[in-house]
Amino acid sequence: MVEHASPTRMNLLARRTQIELAQQGRDLLTEKRNALIKELQKLAEQVMVRSDALEEAAANARQALAAAEAHDGPEMLRSAALATRKGIQVEAQVANIMGVQVPELAAPPIGRRLDERGYALTTTNPRIDAVAERYENVVGLMLALSAQEVQLQRLAQEIRSTTRRMNALEHVLLPRLRAEKEYIQMMLEERERESIFRFKRLQQSRLERSMEAN
Repeated sequence: MVEHASPTRMNLLARRTQIELAQQGRDLLTEKRNALIKELQKLAEQVMVRSDALEEAAANARQALAAAEAHDGPEMLRSAALATRKGIQVEAQVANIMGVQVPELAAPPIGRRLDERGYALTTTNPRIDAVAERYENVVGLMLALSAQEVQLQRLAQEIRSTTRRMNALEHVLLPRLRAEKEYIQMMLEERERESIFRFKRLQQSRLERSMEAN
């Protein structure tokens, strides 16, 4: 509360310093938020492009799967899928974007050579190879997209947090400090006027006594 601000010159200087620091903090947070928004927009564009690529890749994979099922039957596909089943080693890492820690997924290339897929090449055909290749592409895009979507969420959270802090400085702290500074300054000026008035009265009183003595 303004009433709790002790009207001293020391407090007046302190409020001026606090206002200056709060303004600097607000400006830095504004710059940070603007930079984060630019990073968010850039990342959002990448996510949209990759999402479109994933949608197209998934459609191509489904088309290849349907063609293979029609020509080779589901049993051959199931046998090839069981033979080629293999886990993917994904390593979670931490990256830094504008001071915000975001996850990154590091994985070996998802695409494999024909002889690495596990099924016998003599019992399969190019249609099954195409299905495997297209779904490997889908998995690679999904991994990359999932990491970017989490990064997008982290950046959005940081922007909201930065905005709250900036608004707290702009709309809560700075108005309070300015009001306290004005209150202290007003009280000091009033005291100064009172001191000048008392001094003048004292001078007048002395002058009157001096004249009476003479």
